[in-house]
Amino acid sequence: MLDFVWRYKYILFVLIFFVFINSLFSILNPKIFFETERILMYADDIQIELEESFNDKNLLLLGLEFDEKISLDKMSSIKSSYENIKNDSLIKLERSVFNQKKMLFSGLFFHSFDILNLSSEEKYQQSIEKLNEKSAMFLSKDLKKIFFILEMQDDLESSVQEKLINKLRTNFNKNNPKQVFVSGQIPSELYMQENVVKELFYITFLSAFFCCLILWVFTMNIKFVLLTLVSVIFSIVISISVSQFLYGGIELVMIIMPAIIFIVCVSDLMHLINDANIKFDNKKDFFKQKVKKIGVPVALTSLTTAIGFLSFCFSDVLPITRFGLITTIGIIISLFIILVSYSICVDLNFHKLKGNLKINKLIDTFIYNITHIQSKLKYYSIIFIMILIAVYGIQKVEVDNYLTDEVNKKSSLFKEMSFFNNNFGGIKPVTFKTSVDNKTEINQLLDFENFLLQKEFSLDFSLTRMVDNPELVSKSVLKKITKDSYKMQTRMNDQGSKKSFQIFEQIKDKADLLSLPVKIGGAGYLFDQVSNKLTLEIIYGLIIAVLTIGILFIIINKFNFRYFFVALIPNVFPIVVTIGILCFSNFYFSLSNAFIFAIVFGLIVDDSIHILSSYRSNIRNGFQKEEAIQKALKITARAVLKTTIIVIITLLPLLISEFKSVSQLSVITIISAVIAIVFDLIYLPNLIRRYL
Repeated sequence: MLDFVWRYKYILFVLIFFVFINSLFSILNPKIFFETERILMYADDIQIELEESFNDKNLLLLGLEFDEKISLDKMSSIKSSYENIKNDSLIKLERSVFNQKKMLFSGLFFHSFDILNLSSEEKYQQSIEKLNEKSAMFLSKDLKKIFFILEMQDDLESSVQEKLINKLRTNFNKNNPKQVFVSGQIPSELYMQENVVKELFYITFLSAFFCCLILWVFTMNIKFVLLTLVSVIFSIVISISVSQFLYGGIELVMIIMPAIIFIVCVSDLMHLINDANIKFDNKKDFFKQKVKKIGVPVALTSLTTAIGFLSFCFSDVLPITRFGLITTIGIIISLFIILVSYSICVDLNFHKLKGNLKINKLIDTFIYNITHIQSKLKYYSIIFIMILIAVYGIQKVEVDNYLTDEVNKKSSLFKEMSFFNNNFGGIKPVTFKTSVDNKTEINQLLDFENFLLQKEFSLDFSLTRMVDNPELVSKSVLKKITKDSYKMQTRMNDQGSKKSFQIFEQIKDKADLLSLPVKIGGAGYLFDQVSNKLTLEIIYGLIIAVLTIGILFIIINKFNFRYFFVALIPNVFPIVVTIGILCFSNFYFSLSNAFIFAIVFGLIVDDSIHILSSYRSNIRNGFQKEEAIQKALKITARAVLKTTIIVIITLLPLLISEFKSVSQLSVITIISAVIAIVFDLIYLPNLIRRYL
């Protein structure tokens, strides 16, 4: 294999280049998958007709905010804009204060009347006062905000959806509002699809720039930096194109792949160019010996990283499973490209790096000081503080999920969602369906609806909302208007699945108390039910990945079970400490961040593997334990510390991402990497001394 790579290295590089060009064209206009029902479809244990819930996808929440109270003239102008979009063929259903009617039951017949009267200033003010008495659905209490519910036609092309949303904004902007808000699943998907492509370019560019800058500072060799950059770009583009080839598009979560491939590629190259005291005049022999000595640990770290991503295959979420598989393939592709690039690097003498002598001296001094802590007080104080933080994290952390978890709090998308969440009853659609027969009393339904109002649900379609005096409706009339079933369409605030679970249990208890056979559904309810379940599945997958890597170490070390603990403690402990640190800022496990810890584990495990592999190699070469440890640290520690610094610098651009999972990847990885390097340099050598 190594002879083949060395002999045909330039031919292989040209082939990689042509594959890169082909891959680049295939992803120039990628399809981004972001479909909520692809997650909700796994709610097979929930008693709800999924087809009904998925109608929520086409809902648009449209809101206007003004600086002053909406006057009669302004309301008339808004109504004119509303009439323009009311008859649009792309709008299937619309509800607003302009078509909202109340029915008055006389005992025999229903008499309907408009809630809002625009015929005169006096009648307008009277209707507003009456609306405020019973909590207006489409108007805020301060009369500065107005709200519309629209439903798009089914199966519209994304370009048509985008044009319609822009048309709505333009149409209502004629009324000079402070801002027009449009929210819903479709606007969220369009927003994210647009920003995914931008971020793939900008964040990759910034990460590449910072990575090249720090590489040049460390190596002082621009040729090596450029070769590394080319190798990384080839790996990223080819890896992403695999998803385009296999699935016809890219999952939203794959936006973090470039940063991962960056870290893997640069880490592998930094270890390969690290001085391992290998002396050969013949370049081919040097290449083969270096790969055998350093390349084996590099391959092992790639394998353990791949295992971390393969853990996602235990998830029932198709996007997460695809992400794990494609990233694993990407790691294998990048390993091959790095091997070819390193052979060229050796042939062109790029590997002979003097480096920045001042920085190398600073790094060596830091490594010596941290690995030779004389004070037992410092030694035990550091580990004691980390244990306390870890225990705090274990006790504090919980699983919770919000619809807005993936959205950056500073983004325009989050502001639009918050407008409806804070002013008009929430953004989570929830339906309550009950059968109606001759035994059903109207008061049962009214009591249930009043209970929903107490729990701060917004009732979009209900008896309380439709009828002014619903208590007078008789059984026969109720049966006639509801037929065999009655469905209440509501919305609730995005207050987290944990709190929502408690509310839904209270609602079920209330329904049982009223003898109402209620079934709960809607996209909001399904999200709460499914998200926590899938979050736990990802965490279980991570645990399986950790155990798998531990077993792998036992096997490659001739079934020495002590390696299981020595290999895992330096990698699991930093993650637990990181969770503890994050819990000081109200951190919780969610569907958008649980998979990040599998990524982090796969990345930070590399450092301890290189130290352990170097130690094992020294023992096989006849060195005594202490000498083997010191030699391993001398050879490996500098590369480990440099790669950690490169990882931190490369991930900094991710902090400005529009997507929370991307920015959290940066934060969690940086914190974990710092803790891991401290543990690897201070405590791992002592674990080796005591247990190996």
